[in-house]
Amino acid sequence: MQNFPSVLIVVLNWMKYEDTINCVRSLQQLDYSNFTIYVVDNASENESFQVLKETFPNEIVVQSNENNGYAAGNKIGSDYALAHGFDLLWVLNNDCVVRKESLTHLVESYLKFGDALYSNTTLMSENPDIIHYAGTYAIDEPLQPDKYPTYDKWKGKLLDEVKDELVDSPARIYGHSMLIPVIVIKKYGFMDTNYFMFCEETDYTLSLHQKGITSRFVAKAIITHISTSTFKLSPKMKYIGTYYGARNRFHLDRKFPNGFRDKIMKQHGGWKGMVKFALLNRLLGRQYLSDEVHYTMLGIWHAIINKRGKVISPEKLL
Repeated sequence: MQNFPSVLIVVLNWMKYEDTINCVRSLQQLDYSNFTIYVVDNASENESFQVLKETFPNEIVVQSNENNGYAAGNKIGSDYALAHGFDLLWVLNNDCVVRKESLTHLVESYLKFGDALYSNTTLMSENPDIIHYAGTYAIDEPLQPDKYPTYDKWKGKLLDEVKDELVDSPARIYGHSMLIPVIVIKKYGFMDTNYFMFCEETDYTLSLHQKGITSRFVAKAIITHISTSTFKLSPKMKYIGTYYGARNRFHLDRKFPNGFRDKIMKQHGGWKGMVKFALLNRLLGRQYLSDEVHYTMLGIWHAIINKRGKVISPEKLL
């Protein structure tokens, strides 16, 4: 491969060092020659940072001062890539395992198409190679509340049965794996850290698309993703996803209308239901609904009043 652009691979860890170790070990087997692994521990409250430092003495392992979420943690890596002159940044979730040729195929696509965001075929498991994502929806196709975020027609199919039908193309991409030209970050900035978790990559890809920077699916680049691994840390962790999912999808709908606001407001009693929730929640000073409904309605209410950033702390639900 000509030129061999330099790639910084940022892997964000929070409390799940076992997943991170598996991810980094797979990265160490890549057949691409010009990359640096940069592990960010996002202020884990367990022994993650020390374990990762000891396990990977030859890789860069740093720790953030506070867990401010997905985009903020990865921005530490983005800032490092900018400061040290890397050509590309590969944002990769720590619960991913990559095939050795995956980065080579992503970089080949970059060399062919230039400044764009790039992602890959994602499998749910190595055996029997079940597809989670394979680039179905075009970047300019309207978001649909009934499909988002599970918007891939190949999901659940065996890779071997459909791999000849998978083609490289412009497409929406997931945030668990994004190859980003550093010049794009320098010109347009990084993902919005106010989401804390969920929707920031959708916001980023759609915002960049409006500026002429598209996103592309690369079929032969293949990784495995253990989806929602972090939410298995405790029984209540799933409500972190409930809250931020409702709040951030509502906010995203303001920027890129997709019908989500109308649908979820109707499901929860419209404006009357939301005002009643806010008043009772404040007057009673305690949660009076089931966890699922409470965190959903709290997320919607906070979106209505434009409350953003880290609000519900994952650390308190461990």
